[in-house]
Amino acid sequence: MLSAIYDRLPDLYPYWTSVYSQPSFLFYGSFILLSSEGPQQGDPLGPLLFSNTVQPILPSLELVLGFLDDFSLGGHQNQVTRDVQQIIEVGVRMGLSLNVSKCEVIADPATTIMDPLL
Repeated sequence: MLSAIYDRLPDLYPYWTSVYSQPSFLFYGSFILLSSEGPQQGDPLGPLLFSNTVQPILPSLELVLGFLDDFSLGGHQNQVTRDVQQIIEVGVRMGLSLNVSKCEVIADPATTIMDPLL
């Protein structure tokens, strides 16, 4: 996330480094958790930080509609498979992972899904 800020919003980098370069303490009753991944829940600029981070993935995809961390892909099955593979590969290099338990394929009932990735 900080690398993406440095690359595309360098004027904001010093501020975001001071905010996110060290884990923060989250208090839950008597428990203390260290938060060290991604923007803090409730940070009003969190969506900007996340969207800026994933932006480099989007131009390489055939058809994508997205809002924050929800993306919809479209096209022929082979293209959707390539797009999902691209998201997985580029995401891993960025420290992001695709949560397949939250993914869904919507297709015509007559469609046979051939690729095991989908």
